[in-house]
Amino acid sequence: MRFIRLDMTRKLPPMPGFVSASRAGLLAMLSAVLVPAGTAAAQIEEVPLIEAAEMPALEQRQVPNIVVVLADDAAFTDFGAYGGEIATPVIDGLAATGVQFTNFHTVAMGAPSRAMLLTGLDSHEAGVATDPLMAPEDYEGEPGYRGQLEGGVRTVASLLQEVGYRTYAVGKWQLGAEPEHLPPAHGFDRSFVAAAGSDHFGERAAHPLHQGVGWVEDGESATLPDDFYASENLIDQVISYIGDGSDEAPFFAYVAFTAPHYPLQAPGERVESYLDRYTEGWHALREERWLRAKELGVVPPDAPLGTFVPGARDWDDLTGAERANYARRMAAYAGMIDSLDAHLGRLVEHLKSTGQFENTVFVFASDNGPAGVEHEADPDFRRWASAKGYAFGTDRIGTSQGFATLGPEWASAAASPGNLFKGYLSEGGTRVPLVVAGPGIEPGVKSRALSVMSDITPTILDLANAPFDREALTGRSLTPILLGAADRVYGPLDAIGLELNGNAALFRGSYKIVRNNPPGSDGEWRLFNIDEDPGETLDLSFASPQLFEDMLSDYSLYERWVGVRPMPEGYDPAAVARERVNERLSKGQWWRPFAGLLLVVGGVFLLWQFLIRGFITNLLSSKGN
Repeated sequence: MRFIRLDMTRKLPPMPGFVSASRAGLLAMLSAVLVPAGTAAAQIEEVPLIEAAEMPALEQRQVPNIVVVLADDAAFTDFGAYGGEIATPVIDGLAATGVQFTNFHTVAMGAPSRAMLLTGLDSHEAGVATDPLMAPEDYEGEPGYRGQLEGGVRTVASLLQEVGYRTYAVGKWQLGAEPEHLPPAHGFDRSFVAAAGSDHFGERAAHPLHQGVGWVEDGESATLPDDFYASENLIDQVISYIGDGSDEAPFFAYVAFTAPHYPLQAPGERVESYLDRYTEGWHALREERWLRAKELGVVPPDAPLGTFVPGARDWDDLTGAERANYARRMAAYAGMIDSLDAHLGRLVEHLKSTGQFENTVFVFASDNGPAGVEHEADPDFRRWASAKGYAFGTDRIGTSQGFATLGPEWASAAASPGNLFKGYLSEGGTRVPLVVAGPGIEPGVKSRALSVMSDITPTILDLANAPFDREALTGRSLTPILLGAADRVYGPLDAIGLELNGNAALFRGSYKIVRNNPPGSDGEWRLFNIDEDPGETLDLSFASPQLFEDMLSDYSLYERWVGVRPMPEGYDPAAVARERVNERLSKGQWWRPFAGLLLVVGGVFLLWQFLIRGFITNLLSSKGN
């Protein structure tokens, strides 16, 4: 095994076979020593790996502008190039002119994934192992679980600043709301961000625990225009920052869209155009996307379709009103992605009209798979949302007044052919699109190379010719693939671990072990060949016991290396979030228990006054007669 090194300043005792990822020369020896003959991993043909730093072509290229575009909770097959039915011509065009990765993974939740993207580190090393809303109470403020970048951790923006880049950030930040944790403190010259989730048409929070967290520009509270729609205004902001091309310094722009995260909201015409598209239901959509993904070569032609989410409702069992409601939810979701793509097209056109496009690299990804929550089913959440002015009627879904979520069935369909969705480390939660296009990058390539979110920072730094300590990062530069010098950057024995709220996964070559806790799964480890089986349908742990045990050992090393903390017995992240919501909603409502007591007393009085008293009076009267 070659383990992907995270922090060279923190030493562990020497372990047999535990070596830095950069020591490519030891791979053959390690393969012979650590992988017994006859295991699946031993049969993988070794291809020499090329370090990006060894590629002279990088030194000869003009330093490019770099735009990183991040969707929020978008699924693997949401986009046309990946098999989706939603109109995404701009992103599809980038995929056709660049490298389209089909085996790219995140850590299945927004805040940890964003930390990985911006630092090149594992989420625990970066300081954001989970969303702080879900962290066990005992872990709050502990290293790795603070919910903001650890002190001393540097972002790709700060490193690019040092080599003369102008740096900009717009959109969802999610790495801390205090001034010392906002973009200006992490290497961004200009920024316009929401520290956490928000309404797409204004200032309202999208969750009870996000109240009071609004939009800020350059670290100061910002006022939104009356006609604000996030996807449109974020592009307006970044265009204003980039300018007309008269500044000769290259720029780095981090465009973190808030779409298609709930509440599902989009301009009316975008929603209307999809109203008839989803009337056949989630089962039909899941199969359609699976078939198109195979036709496009996004997944192997014989890849099986993953299991549908446990406990899913059958579309045909819903009432007509329920089907109309859910179809409109998916139409609103599609409208958000359609709008995201259209406004990204405005940025592309601006760069073309100002002569900057030909020297701009675009990186497009999603922070995790689709969200399977259904807050509408929670009475306490509905009361909070109603008090904030949100409405839940079918005709309001997608509008500025409406609040809607996808729910587990649509999320499972959107993640096709993967299993489960956001929050789980199955392929439906972790496998998302990654497209890289720009000058010098191989056009029209579909890469099945294993890659992870932490690879983006070293890739950007390589493309920018910016010096950095490769050994200090988790991620590995994908530049050899982008320039056509290699077909992968991880070897068959490189171990890459992920952990989120007690769910866990480790990738090695074509293989993955994964453990997901209830309610999505049973907390048991399983082994899959995700190259052949991205739907995770065939557990190989019994057929390849030695490989399974080796990878479990690798995962134990990963936990020690990055500081994964075991979750408390019975820990349920969704339950923790609900408890904190209830605590927030109950604050300032001391009168509620007294009001309840008053209602009980009043009810007893009325019962006495009109029923019991009258009954006794009548009874006594009848006896007297």
